[in-house]
Amino acid sequence: MYRIIHVNDARHLSRNFGFFDTLGLKGPKPVVIFGNLLDLLFVSKPDLEVQRTKQFGKIYGIFEGSKPLVQVAEPDIIKQILVKDFRVFNTKPRITNVGHPVIESMLITTRGDTWRRARTAVSHGFTVARMRKQYVPVRHCVSEHLLPVLYTHADSRTPCDLKRVYSCFALSCITRCAFGVPTDPYNEPQHPFVANAWPVFRLPVWKLFALQVLPPYALRLLNISSFFDETRIANIARTIRQIIRAKASAGDNGDDFISAVINSKPDVYDDQDVDSLVMAAKTDGQNVVKAPLTEDEMVAQGFNIFTAGFDQMANLLAFVSYELALKPEAQDRLYAEIVAAGAHTNGEISYDELRRLPYMDAVVNETLRLHATPVKLRRIPGHDFPLAGTGIVVPRGQPLEIPIYANHHSDEYFPDAERFIPERFLPENRHNIKPYTFLPFSTGPRVCVGKPFVLLETKLALFHVLRRFRFAVHKDTKVPPIVKTHPMIKSLESLYISVVARD
Repeated sequence: MYRIIHVNDARHLSRNFGFFDTLGLKGPKPVVIFGNLLDLLFVSKPDLEVQRTKQFGKIYGIFEGSKPLVQVAEPDIIKQILVKDFRVFNTKPRITNVGHPVIESMLITTRGDTWRRARTAVSHGFTVARMRKQYVPVRHCVSEHLLPVLYTHADSRTPCDLKRVYSCFALSCITRCAFGVPTDPYNEPQHPFVANAWPVFRLPVWKLFALQVLPPYALRLLNISSFFDETRIANIARTIRQIIRAKASAGDNGDDFISAVINSKPDVYDDQDVDSLVMAAKTDGQNVVKAPLTEDEMVAQGFNIFTAGFDQMANLLAFVSYELALKPEAQDRLYAEIVAAGAHTNGEISYDELRRLPYMDAVVNETLRLHATPVKLRRIPGHDFPLAGTGIVVPRGQPLEIPIYANHHSDEYFPDAERFIPERFLPENRHNIKPYTFLPFSTGPRVCVGKPFVLLETKLALFHVLRRFRFAVHKDTKVPPIVKTHPMIKSLESLYISVVARD
């Protein structure tokens, strides 16, 4: 018989601390006010997730302040949450105790019919046809904003902060491809997108803790409502709003993402471009409101694309370069594949050929496994929900978290999990990977809609960079690299690598 445990509102700071004992779940002992957050002062968030899953098993509980969070690392239950019973979990809870209007309207934080409307609009910007059109501007950004900087470092034999270099490249790509706005981050630091791009992610550690432990009224008094810097949110949102109005006024039908959002039709889909799960999500329910996005909603989607496509892309490229520097044999194998692919095309490669490079795909996926940007996913059930095979019912409104990073680093699912072994993702070995243990982009209807663009930008940049340069460890290279303190994502501070020009 299932055991249903109802959680009372936390009027007292430790009132819920017996929740998991009653439910029969293990977990680290909480501390008044902070719950289990103080552990982050001593261990990075990614490493902490790995340690806890090893210690407490695949289903356990932690406290964010006084708020209980059920942790679910069991693949079959992950499938249940993200795919099979998606409709029950199509409600993403706030990850802070108060919300910011822009953040709350982004695709990744909306829910129900609002999410379906936003997903429909944003999906038009990431179709296969549109990715083909984005290939040329991404290639231009590689030539103009990435290769020259790497040549400068190679010629001067100075170590290269790849997080900074790739951030500038990713920023130039996202402003051009998402908004149709060319930028030069190195030479135009005053541009509104450039001036606010890095500061938007800088939030003092005390504010990160405050967002998770303080009640809403206290956060409002302190004017804290987001993991992003609020002044920078306003600046970026203002710039995006100006672009949207200018495009709408001019009837702009450009190939950039925001133009696709502006011109999207709420009830028009393309079966060839949108996967069946997303199609099902869009049409789920009998009374879905088929209305175009408001200007505020468009601004929120633009902000979502901007932040996700900038910092996370830079992290991925930097981590790939780092792993290749540490493992020269993998770098040599990828280089050989790249040279062979461009042998008869003057060193160029088509969109379709780029997608068919097996070792390139394996290297990128293995990097995503080791260094997934999202440390975990959070979901909330719309009604009391049984976790299959456990005898446990999660009460309606009780947040669950899926520790992506912990599963990616599990020796059970990925033998010798801490080693960089791209071969595990080659076509002949993929069958060994247990479904729902590799989730760098999530899965199901709420899979990351920007995945095609992430892979296009990453692979195209690597193709042209590795044709011309070799990465090597420098005395300033930190092993492991230093990551920022953040409750939900893994992000680099800096990463110094030697860049050597090939003959």
